[in-house]
Amino acid sequence: MGGRRVFLVIGVSVVLISGILGVFIGENGGQVTESIQLFGVLSLPTTPVAFALYGMVVSVFALGALFGLVEFASRLEEA
Repeated sequence: MGGRRVFLVIGVSVVLISGILGVFIGENGGQVTESIQLFGVLSLPTTPVAFALYGMVVSVFALGALFGLVEFASRLEEA
């Protein structure tokens, strides 16, 4: 299995796990408060779907940045 495939499998797994954890956190957080403020800019309702989507989106951006840096370092090494 190639390196890109391994990164893809890891990335998809992390995003799915983030979504599953978001569902559990949203279920429990909804009992405490109706919404939370993210960075003082965004108000996120404490529902399972909202937390799952938020976790998945953050994971995609974080992994995209990390995988982009790996790709950049790989190209620097080849040059």
